[in-house]
Amino acid sequence: MATSRSKQDKQSGLKDIAKCAGISKAAASFALSGSKKVSEQTRKRVREIADKFGYKRNPILSSVMSQIKNGSDKKFLETIVLINANKSKDAPNKYPIFSKYIDGVKSEAAEMGYAVYEIWLYDKAQDSKRLEIILQSRGIRGGIIIGHADDTVLPPKFSNIWSKFKFVSAGIRTRSPVFDFISADKFLIAHFATTNIIKSGYRRPALVIDEHIDEVVEGRFIGGFLRAQLSLPEISRIPPFLDVAKARKTPKVFFDWILKHKPDVIFSISSTTSEWLIKPEISGKIPNCIDIIQLERKSESGEWLPIDQNYELVGRLAVRKLFEILNAPQSERRMPTGTIVQPDWNKKLLVLKPSGEHR
Repeated sequence: MATSRSKQDKQSGLKDIAKCAGISKAAASFALSGSKKVSEQTRKRVREIADKFGYKRNPILSSVMSQIKNGSDKKFLETIVLINANKSKDAPNKYPIFSKYIDGVKSEAAEMGYAVYEIWLYDKAQDSKRLEIILQSRGIRGGIIIGHADDTVLPPKFSNIWSKFKFVSAGIRTRSPVFDFISADKFLIAHFATTNIIKSGYRRPALVIDEHIDEVVEGRFIGGFLRAQLSLPEISRIPPFLDVAKARKTPKVFFDWILKHKPDVIFSISSTTSEWLIKPEISGKIPNCIDIIQLERKSESGEWLPIDQNYELVGRLAVRKLFEILNAPQSERRMPTGTIVQPDWNKKLLVLKPSGEHR
């Protein structure tokens, strides 16, 4: 044991090689795998540094690459799993956000040489042991988790899966177990939108969001909105409307909130808000100059002014992070990290003026 540990101490990890070569860990891993994503000059330099440091490549990776070079039918580096952790199997079709994540995951996986094996976590035929056997038989070492928008705690009955395989969460941070995660910047989205609406002339911006949704993203939507509101006089600051679940059953709850606070523009991430405003019992009793702005792009068409949260990029970055994790030296200790993706802004939003045209 002492001799083995001594040898390990003398071997430098991928991080040290990348630092010496002046490149990223991902680029160094590409170079060692012979990928054409980096130049031949870089591949040669990294191999020389690795040999000098006595670095040993991952045996699984070396085996797969050897098969590819020898003309194996396998045209991919290895297979990763894409887990739909939403309780609805059709979530990717129901919610365009998830389909954007999937598009990003698949596109980046293809470019990086990964095959993607998809599963639905809540399939009745799925159990922990069976899933473990499936993943191992396919040589899968890790994957991407999407769709778990309702809960940041993943099913404990799959604890063996969470502990034996490597995962990256796309969309939100998981609290149990804790994985690396990639997410759109919810705080910045709400803050930027509110700040620019105020600059455009609105004086009573409001936010309508389900309390549970904001809790899942750790209060970032509300946090960005409230921070931006500080530029307004205190009398003009409107508290967020959080009783969305209750208002779905009793729209009058929303109606009473409108009458009390009199917003001139409403930020929302749900079409329900617009539907409430056109209800006969509500539409005839409130001012007709309330604009509605959507904080999430759910489709390429529609009347609302969207902010593109770059969901596809979230999926792409999740694959890159997974690649880094799977190819890190086994002896390297690491803590889970989070990556926040900045959104793109619809230019129309920057020149929007109070008019009531977006009702």
